[in-house]
Amino acid sequence: MGGISAGDGGGHGGKKNVDSEIPLVPFIDLLLCCIMFLLVTAVWNKLARLNANQQQPGREAPMDSPPPEERIRLFLQVKNTGYVLAATDGTNIEVPKNGDQYDLEGLREKLRDRRQQEPNRRDLIVAPEDGVLYQDVVAAMDIVVGEGYEEMSLSDGAHL
Repeated sequence: MGGISAGDGGGHGGKKNVDSEIPLVPFIDLLLCCIMFLLVTAVWNKLARLNANQQQPGREAPMDSPPPEERIRLFLQVKNTGYVLAATDGTNIEVPKNGDQYDLEGLREKLRDRRQQEPNRRDLIVAPEDGVLYQDVVAAMDIVVGEGYEEMSLSDGAHL
């Protein structure tokens, strides 16, 4: 136990004894509980996170540098009618809705087929249409990352 002594008060001559003992064990217990709680919750924080990059205009390359190699970009358009897996080479693969629900399994199959065509591709741009619910966009992003496109970006679809 910790203690505080304020001199020779002893209670004689009308002075009150000011010696007091502070219970340190409950404070240490509270501190350890807080530390354990923070350690446990910090581990699970990364599992619930979904990384996405924002498409932003970049700086222009210097004039003397060679132009970058043109690469086919792959887009997943999330529309009110379903999904469209499109590329800048002109291919479009549509995955229509099943009634009022998005066909997530159909999207997963189309992404697997595309993955077999280009096994080293890790980038894909998700471009939702105006009016699409947030939960539907996140579900599509989750499937995209689950199928191996870890360098997924999110775009407004204006450049399509």
